[in-house]
Amino acid sequence: MSEITNPSLKNTVRNHFNSLGEEAPTWTEIHGLLCALAVGPASDVNYAEMLELDVPEEVATALEKLRQRLVTQLLAGDAINLPCLLDPYQEEDGQDLASWCAGFMSGVFEHEESWYEEKEEQTVELMLPFILISGLDDDEALDAIWENTQVVRQMALSIPDLLEEFFLLYHGPESSDDAE
Repeated sequence: MSEITNPSLKNTVRNHFNSLGEEAPTWTEIHGLLCALAVGPASDVNYAEMLELDVPEEVATALEKLRQRLVTQLLAGDAINLPCLLDPYQEEDGQDLASWCAGFMSGVFEHEESWYEEKEEQTVELMLPFILISGLDDDEALDAIWENTQVVRQMALSIPDLLEEFFLLYHGPESSDDAE
């Protein structure tokens, strides 16, 4: 099994971003970003531009290898384990599910048009838990959903399955049939 938690690659990434201070993304946020890049429609990634930070070649290579490992896991039918609890109400300063979802959404925003281009209705439906839990959208309808803790907790628990659904949506056999 190809685990994203490869200690050498993970430490290269984590150490670099830890050295940049509090404004740099945490490992949890980076993991969310890499998941979005692995499951979504985008293929070309410039990590320095995307993160708007100094990303040395060694770190960019490690990020890309970790993204490729996620793709390999999904292709093998393995679920992705998040580096945080699937508890939407736990707050742990950059190490919680909200931070992971914010990282995921930053990956979506990087190529947002391609996420919604051909499969808009499905993408909107699948994206709801990520948007809601990230807290990036200040919408009254989302606030009402947030108050229903049972529904939100179910959404949170579904995130690993949703990653697989996104991957199949953009990279599965049916997605290549649509292109013809």
